[in-house]
Amino acid sequence: MPATIRAAVLIGYPELARDIGLDPLRMLDRVGIPRAALTDPDMRIPGTAMRDLWELCGQTAEDWGLRLMERRPLSVLGPLLLLIREQPTLRDAVLAVVRYHAIHHTGVVAELEEFDDVAIIRTVIRYEPPGPSRQLAESSVYQGLRMWRIFLGPHWRPLSASFMHARPACVDTLRRVFGPDILFNQDFNGLVLHRSDLDTKNETFDPEMVRQVTVYAEGLVRPLAASETDQVREVIEDLLRTGPCNIDTVARRMNLDTRTLQRRLSRSNSGFNELLQEVRLGLALHYLEESDRPYAEIAEVLGFSALSAFSRWHRNNFGQSPSERRDATRARWAESR
Repeated sequence: MPATIRAAVLIGYPELARDIGLDPLRMLDRVGIPRAALTDPDMRIPGTAMRDLWELCGQTAEDWGLRLMERRPLSVLGPLLLLIREQPTLRDAVLAVVRYHAIHHTGVVAELEEFDDVAIIRTVIRYEPPGPSRQLAESSVYQGLRMWRIFLGPHWRPLSASFMHARPACVDTLRRVFGPDILFNQDFNGLVLHRSDLDTKNETFDPEMVRQVTVYAEGLVRPLAASETDQVREVIEDLLRTGPCNIDTVARRMNLDTRTLQRRLSRSNSGFNELLQEVRLGLALHYLEESDRPYAEIAEVLGFSALSAFSRWHRNNFGQSPSERRDATRARWAESR
């Protein structure tokens, strides 16, 4: 299912676009977003069009996504914000975003990982087709920071912020927003915080209000639920980051036996190898075009046994070597500036 997002994401866009010398209406036309979306915040617009719009604006203002987020009230989240504010603890609020973020944006999901005294809140971008997404990544992680500050206070900062893209030429805005500890060329976009922060309580917690809001949210999210093939893609991406990925490991992660997973994919006219290939193609594009990670590291993350195997696979699929793709991308960006 193609990713969509509420048009409320465009609040503040026309003003900032004009401030940096762009025509906001022509830019909308260029990426295929209806102009009517500016006056209908509940309209669902294509996520890829919004992503491409942000990247185009980022060619003029490198910190576009962060500057726009600073102008935009959290109320753009609509029902999702109401759900967050009613949770008993920050941990419950994060898990509510994990479960219900599709109400606002189906192409970006949250994941929570806890270990020892540290927690990681990941922001995962899942778009088809894949494409440059630095502005979306930075603005989405910043939006998360603002949501967690509902519980932790307006001046709270994470232990660190991580981004999958390469270090930008200027990091002043990033440091002002996230603090000094910012890491680039990482395996995830997201925030690292003390695990104990997740226990922070909501002093106005009302169990009955949570129940009512949750019933309402369930009705909104159900029609937006990911298909089974989308769920398999998500698991493949997660497993590629952490170790071996094959149909057996994916089936175990989904609490299925391998034959059941094969039958379900067959009913959807999909195959495991086909989905693995799609995920690898998308991740390869991202790591080569937006990060500075060494080629050997990229090969390992994508599950190849050697750099030479990754290079052959890349040439067979894209008609060029990994280094040729990265060089061509950098040349295009240099021409556009």
